[in-house]
Amino acid sequence: MATRKLNIIPIILTCIGGCLIGLAPIFVRFSEIGPSFTGFYRFLFATILIFFYGIFTNKIKVLTLKELLVISIPGLCFGTDIALWHSSIVYTSIAHATLFVNTAPLYVCIFGFLIFKDKLNNLFLISLFISLMGVYVLVSNNPSYSGSYFSFGDLLALLAAFFYAGYLLSVNKLSNRFNTFNLIFYSSLFACIPFGIASLYELDNPIPYSVFGWFNFLGQAIFVQILGQGLVIYGLSKIRPQLSSLLLLFQPITATILGAYFFSEMLLFGQLIGVIILLIGIYFAGLSERLREINEK
Repeated sequence: MATRKLNIIPIILTCIGGCLIGLAPIFVRFSEIGPSFTGFYRFLFATILIFFYGIFTNKIKVLTLKELLVISIPGLCFGTDIALWHSSIVYTSIAHATLFVNTAPLYVCIFGFLIFKDKLNNLFLISLFISLMGVYVLVSNNPSYSGSYFSFGDLLALLAAFFYAGYLLSVNKLSNRFNTFNLIFYSSLFACIPFGIASLYELDNPIPYSVFGWFNFLGQAIFVQILGQGLVIYGLSKIRPQLSSLLLLFQPITATILGAYFFSEMLLFGQLIGVIILLIGIYFAGLSERLREINEK
């Protein structure tokens, strides 16, 4: 029984992390400045908070130049992913951008197989297909979904998915070398770089005009970046990135439900069907992982 609990806890925490990350679009919608500047402040505030906590608890590890180059990979991938996704929304609908960026699990599986020789059983492949179908049904029932493909914005979102897959795989592989705290800190730190560059091209006011705007950044830093990404990084250190990438599909579910609540966006019947299909796919993914663990014993 103890072994089963140890296996399920990282899965539950990753799901919670995915739900917390799903808060990001809500924070961005409420932000008083542009999306790139908003993302930059999210990572900057998170980095500052983690830094002072790390100094106070003596948890921050001073790294060599070689180690810094290695640990910068997740942050650069993640920052580039979100910067591209935010930019894609300018050129296409949120529904299209969400659909393409959530194809990341497919690339996690492909890269994992080609680069790291990770094997997948048939049940997991079925769960991957069901989950991506659920994402499609969920997003295609969004009123802003037009059905046309391969606009410039769609290509940006698709490219963002590649970087998100790189983030998930690199965190998983580096979790054996660096602890969770330092992965969170350095990922947040280096993610500031691509967002800082993207912000230079955003012709918008870089400073919020009220206290509420600053508290928005603080909320993103605490709930989305520190807690959300922290739980995801912890989960990636315990379970395979292929499974984690599917569990993180709780993000569009959370964003859809909260969008309906906060912005009175109509939750259509087709979207509910998409959520159900997506949850079924995630359930089969967890079942395939359990069967894989049993077969390896």
